[in-house]
Amino acid sequence: MFEILMVCTGNICRSPMAAGLLRHLMPPKLQNRISVSSGGTNAIHGHQAAPMAVEAMSRLGIDISHHRARQLDRDMVRRAGFILTMEQYHLNVVRRMLRWSKSHAKLLTDFGPALEGSEVEDPYGGPLESYLLCIEIMRPCIVALVEELDDVFTSIGKKI
Repeated sequence: MFEILMVCTGNICRSPMAAGLLRHLMPPKLQNRISVSSGGTNAIHGHQAAPMAVEAMSRLGIDISHHRARQLDRDMVRRAGFILTMEQYHLNVVRRMLRWSKSHAKLLTDFGPALEGSEVEDPYGGPLESYLLCIEIMRPCIVALVEELDDVFTSIGKKI
């Protein structure tokens, strides 16, 4: 199975929200071919998703309440077929872990119209509106990612 890894700092806000959005928006024909996970560059293993992140996602009908934070490590990075980060710092950490390949790690915003190269701001500690804004920034990027994944998997008929 092809794995997509979402990366942020604490793995309690942005990356679990992005992973939840991707799972939610992924077409059924790809759901058994692509798995989605997340990790943090400075995560405290086992922490729950931030309550405001859970609330913001629940407004979209997406449940991330069972999420538990994981510290990013080399095994996670090596297993992933594609890695999307929220900030340039996260991308640098991932690329140091990869050493041999930079092509399958990018900023999530590289998929967003007019957002390429920008970062997804961390809503941690902010009001619910900060989390909702974060989702609104991530959503078009994830929609574009899903369209690209669908095109790639359809055109090559790849069995993973």
